[in-house]
Amino acid sequence: MKKTLITLFFAGSLAAFSQKAVKLCGHGEAMEELFRNDPLAKERIEKANAELEKADAEAFKKGYENFRNGLFENNTDGKLNGTQSTQGVVYNIPVVFHILHQNGSEKISPAQVKDAIDILNRDYNKQNADTADVISQFQNLIGDVEFNFVLAAKDPNGNCTNGIIYHETALTEWTSGTAGPYTGTGAGKWNPSKYLNIYSVNSISSGAAGYTYLPGSWGTGSGNDCIIILHGYIGATGTGTITRSRALTHEVGHWFNLPHVWGGNNTPGTACGNEGVSDTPVTKGYDYCPSSASASMICNPGIAENYQNYMDYSYCSNMFTVGQATRMRTAITSGTGGRSTLWSPTNLTFTGIINPIPCAPVAFFTTVSNKKNVCSGGTIQFQDSTWNTTVTGWDWSFTGGTPSTSSDSMPIITYNTPGVYPVSYTATTAAGNGTHTKTGFITVTSATATYQNALVEGFESITVPNTDWSVDNAGAVDWTQDNTVGFSGTNCMKINNINNTDGAVEVLYTPSYNISAINTANPTITFTFKLAHQRATTTASERLQVFSSSNCGYSWSQRYSKAGSALATVAAASTSPFVPTTGQWRTETVSISALLAQQNVWFKFVFTADAAGNSNNIYIDDINISNNSVGLNDALESTLSYNVFPNPSNGNMNVSFSLDSKRNVKLELVDLLGKTIETATSSNLQAGDYEFSFGKNNKLASGIYISKLTIDGKTYSQKVIVE
Repeated sequence: MKKTLITLFFAGSLAAFSQKAVKLCGHGEAMEELFRNDPLAKERIEKANAELEKADAEAFKKGYENFRNGLFENNTDGKLNGTQSTQGVVYNIPVVFHILHQNGSEKISPAQVKDAIDILNRDYNKQNADTADVISQFQNLIGDVEFNFVLAAKDPNGNCTNGIIYHETALTEWTSGTAGPYTGTGAGKWNPSKYLNIYSVNSISSGAAGYTYLPGSWGTGSGNDCIIILHGYIGATGTGTITRSRALTHEVGHWFNLPHVWGGNNTPGTACGNEGVSDTPVTKGYDYCPSSASASMICNPGIAENYQNYMDYSYCSNMFTVGQATRMRTAITSGTGGRSTLWSPTNLTFTGIINPIPCAPVAFFTTVSNKKNVCSGGTIQFQDSTWNTTVTGWDWSFTGGTPSTSSDSMPIITYNTPGVYPVSYTATTAAGNGTHTKTGFITVTSATATYQNALVEGFESITVPNTDWSVDNAGAVDWTQDNTVGFSGTNCMKINNINNTDGAVEVLYTPSYNISAINTANPTITFTFKLAHQRATTTASERLQVFSSSNCGYSWSQRYSKAGSALATVAAASTSPFVPTTGQWRTETVSISALLAQQNVWFKFVFTADAAGNSNNIYIDDINISNNSVGLNDALESTLSYNVFPNPSNGNMNVSFSLDSKRNVKLELVDLLGKTIETATSSNLQAGDYEFSFGKNNKLASGIYISKLTIDGKTYSQKVIVE
């Protein structure tokens, strides 16, 4: 495409990974702050870009010709996977992750960070398997950047480190475009000419998922020259997800001088543009994945656009181009922009990447497949994940497990007794020992379901949480029992969501059920519950999901999901705290057809608050796992006392019944041909004893009639005689 000098650019978040509620970019606020604090920033960026553009043009010409002709030099440093280098050298880049946290879910694990490093190395070395999905027009243009990202082994003072620094601080909410929570050269800022600094935060003031700056935005060595990203966009494990895992690939591209493919703004889809890289076509950019190559031919008919580029916002990104690879390698080798010192032998020694000093181990362990839940009698395999050095000895302790100790590097442990158990591990190395203990790490649950019979739970006679019902992410706002409102009775489960944290996730776990036994006793079994929810705004997107597990919580399958307007039971939006009234509840059905043969099934209700903070309350009640047509028998018939008297009568009769809780009631009198003679209905009739008069105004002829009492969809009938 035609080259255009990108003079001003601020890298935005890769929020397009299906996270529509997260703002795409923190451009405006951060750039204003940068220019206000440093009037010379524009001049630096223009100078850096001018020099990099000149060097990039020369490097691209040679590199692109070599790529087309297959002329590659051998790599003396070695390719990550042992194959030949295509660029002549693989550049090692020392990385440090700063984890800002308050001991919540934002305190991501070393395993999640390591996963993020693995994904970066995969994407920057063209080792990602999904390059096979790149459309044919770009298959020959997939760039191999050949950057090797390595967690630092020495800190700025020469001490051992694993490259992951935890900062327990109240300042986990990052202010866009400023120095953030840390200033100067303190422990929170490592020299960016020696380390690529990545800050994992809980939120960003602009609402972006992440951002960074192009080379030259800050003076050389400035602590502000870093990448800021939400913890949920780091890696594909822990709080990260596969769909968000390329966000860091995107931000690192910005840090090495790649703009968005459509140019210097942060809003795709507005105007056709270019970013100055010769082999990426003119494009508007995408915040969705086009259905085909032809669907992307918008700016120039017949020319496919590179919507699968990491520097687009589409959720199907899986490549850099050859030109982009050259541009980034120019940025890391040029003396302009502060990136060229990272890979020097002197700095790799300084950061411990080469010639590392012997370090005492930072002991750490995980389980295979991240398995932490098991049914009684089941097994879990553990594995060492120690940092800094090579482990020569393993000393494990497993409370509640068999065996209770092990010296194996990957022991397999059996847990027979339900409970919550710790695991302790000591790693032995030539430089010393290290110990890591995780309390409450393994949860063992009975292999026998708690409930063998049909269940109707209205939360009237239990207190949640208890030994059967539990909540996760418990804090100031979570699933709590409300004793003032309910669909039936006065109790239900509620999230005081109007005061919730943006994007918070709250989980309610049910007891375990023998679905097979319930289904045998109640054919055509269903799972229903009552729901009430109102949105704060018409754009709010809250989500409720129901998952099932047939292996004691090790893995979960989604059975129900609704969000936004589909979830709301009230059409109008309101910022006032929602309290449901009669008529604002709705019956929801959970699909359990795939579970009918399962003998030990858990369910969990997972609610996700609106990411932008537009939240309002949600309620659930009357969780019913049974046959809806007969499911009330056990719970209601014994107390219903349904009676028609006198019977026989002269046409004037009374119908009496008792309700154990608030229910929907319909009373009918029909003849033998099915014609309705008289009817009466009442929604949410309160618990109590009732008596109604029927027939006196209809001058009934002698004969046989049927009295029908329908309660919450279940119909009871009695024959009555008029003489």
